[in-house]
Amino acid sequence: MKLLSSIALTSILTATIATAQTTMCFKENHNSMTTIETTALSGGECQNQKSVQDMKKEGWSVADINIDKTKNGANYIYIFKKEELKLSSIDEKALEEKILNRLEERKKQEIATKKKEAYIRKSKSGEKLYNNKCISCHGKNGELKARGVSRPINSLNLQDFTLSIRGYNNGDYDRGMAFVMKPYATLMNDKDIKNVYVYLRSLKEKTTEENK
Repeated sequence: MKLLSSIALTSILTATIATAQTTMCFKENHNSMTTIETTALSGGECQNQKSVQDMKKEGWSVADINIDKTKNGANYIYIFKKEELKLSSIDEKALEEKILNRLEERKKQEIATKKKEAYIRKSKSGEKLYNNKCISCHGKNGELKARGVSRPINSLNLQDFTLSIRGYNNGDYDRGMAFVMKPYATLMNDKDIKNVYVYLRSLKEKTTEENK
């Protein structure tokens, strides 16, 4: 089986001293922590038909889980038991708590990774727009008072930044040079505004890190 080396399999099975019926099921390259427990698993008693939830309904409990990240998601290996196990070092309750904590931590990592990837995408999109439309007046880092009258836009919070751009569009915001800013503002939708703001914030975060 490609999924497990003999060493990895041994390390999982020797984690407990079994006096009960056990079986091992797995799923390769699954890309979501939120659906793994309802997805049919391969091998053992699962046979591509039963999920973790199905196994629990039949009286099986999870003895251990091994999760390895892959290029296309993660490989999951479940060890199920049907009777009480004598554990070599920790009791059953502690083992179940350990498994739940591990799954919870994996979910948090997955969410954090997705947020980071989304932040990077927004920043790159904002960088392109800023360099094409904004940098000549507002400076490399949004630090200039454009035409000597605007506020440095890198000091604005998201609400002020958004309201200013929308104000130029609506014609109800003017610090003296609205006629210059309005043609650019009308080209920016809410997504563009957020992306430019994220890009400017990323520059400030980078400067802060470098000054530590």
